[in-house]
Amino acid sequence: MTDTATSKSTTEKPKLQSTGSLHSLFKNVDLFSENDEELYPPLQHGARFAAPIEDSTLLGLGMKPDELKAFQKQRHAYINKDQIYTDEIKIPNKTEMIDYHQLHLVSPVDQSNAARLLSKLVVIKLNGGLGNSMGCKTAKSTMEIAPGVTFLDMAVAHIEVSNKFYYFYYNNNNNNNNNNNNNNNNNNNNNNNNNIFFQINQDYNVDVPLVIMNSYKTHNETNKVIEKYKTHKVSIKTFQQSMFPKMYKDTLNLVPKPNTPMNPKEWYPPGSGDIFRSLQRSGLIDEFLAAGKEYIFISNVENLGSIIDLQVLNHIHLQKIEFGLEVTHRINTDSTGGILMSYKDKLHLLELSQVKPEKLRIFKDFKLWNTNNIWVNLKSVSNLIKEDKLDLDWIVNYPLENHKAMVQLETPAGMGIQNFKNSVAIFVPRDRYRPIKSTSQLLVAQSNIFQFDHGQVKLNSKREGQDVPLVKLGEEFATVSDYEKRFKSIPDLLELDHLTVSGDVYFGSRITLKGTVIIVANHGERVDIPDGVVLENKVLSGTLRILDH
Repeated sequence: MTDTATSKSTTEKPKLQSTGSLHSLFKNVDLFSENDEELYPPLQHGARFAAPIEDSTLLGLGMKPDELKAFQKQRHAYINKDQIYTDEIKIPNKTEMIDYHQLHLVSPVDQSNAARLLSKLVVIKLNGGLGNSMGCKTAKSTMEIAPGVTFLDMAVAHIEVSNKFYYFYYNNNNNNNNNNNNNNNNNNNNNNNNNIFFQINQDYNVDVPLVIMNSYKTHNETNKVIEKYKTHKVSIKTFQQSMFPKMYKDTLNLVPKPNTPMNPKEWYPPGSGDIFRSLQRSGLIDEFLAAGKEYIFISNVENLGSIIDLQVLNHIHLQKIEFGLEVTHRINTDSTGGILMSYKDKLHLLELSQVKPEKLRIFKDFKLWNTNNIWVNLKSVSNLIKEDKLDLDWIVNYPLENHKAMVQLETPAGMGIQNFKNSVAIFVPRDRYRPIKSTSQLLVAQSNIFQFDHGQVKLNSKREGQDVPLVKLGEEFATVSDYEKRFKSIPDLLELDHLTVSGDVYFGSRITLKGTVIIVANHGERVDIPDGVVLENKVLSGTLRILDH
């Protein structure tokens, strides 16, 4: 063995972010102690004076009437955007929301009424994106989060738990843990009980349908994949969201040209907020209302924590809430997404990506993070759409194509909170927000940090505290294929606080990581972590390789 690596013990543990209570998130702060100008980046001169686009032009591109109306409305709002008055922005008052842990007191569940309540529910998963961020070219829902188990498998299992599916997953997970740490065997095996799972449709004899909103990028692939669930006790329906044409940033002229073949790169799905209009266009809202459905539960397909919660549903029902947005405590790694704020004394969602970088400091004390778990009254949203009163704020992205900047105007579904008469934010624990958007998050999800219980992903009971470790894998691990090559098996992370890996690093099998572990391979060097190693509060740098003898 050649070993030129340096190893340092780290006795000081990192300060983990507390999950916090709802009360601790509210404090009096002077948000705008100076005269802050506009928060959003300004328009370019040509875009500010862009000419209108004729409806006939958009119809010529193949857009549907409701699509072009929404597109025209967003484009007009983008050109004539309202100024954000900073003196009207406040941290939300705690009276504007409800703590999840108080729901059993405010809205106690009557178990004898549970089946009737569940029969009024529809579950919708947002499945418009590809797994580009992790190097995948297929629908994100078809990505495997464990061997043979995809996000879509999990979405089905959350409603109708397949014993066969969980038997497979548990055996696989136990085998991984056996490789990592034999001391965990008893705990895992005790949980390998197919009878403990909460099976919504089977146990309550109801039909909670699973509806999947696809984009033009994912629709055909997803419709083929769902064929394998025909024998499951769950009704699955799909619909396709709208397509909007990209525009050039400097002029806001359309990128696609009439009477030319459709080029997918010139179009985009206009965000999760499009769900309401597209669901109405598909006819599903009217179909569900006719079938006695009253509520929809919307969430991202890659969020492993977004499962049906009877306590939340009961609160939505008893309090006659039209729109409920689940928010959770914001932690340091929450950087791409939305925060809840009060604007002109109404709850609003602000996407941080829309704020000038130099203005982000203003929002450091806003600790309520959007989970994109949303509960909506079907009748209320149907009425808003028919009355043309559903106005969602837009966000803008500027993708590059052939070195030219383009514009994509999108709407997040969570921004609907400002449109409904009786809307509420529900402060939920972090375990209802377990998104997998990177291989760093994938590593945590695949480790023994989590266990399955009653159809849910929960923290391992043997882990102290409620925090998950902070994991930062370098660019060499960015794609799923590279990530899988670099881990012989998933390490034991049960006692890990913080892991940073940078450079050309490979992990063997049966490795245990504890405390703070930092591994850095310098440029041109390689680090191989041997099989069976335990690293606790260590910093490794340089080279470390195992050679054949």
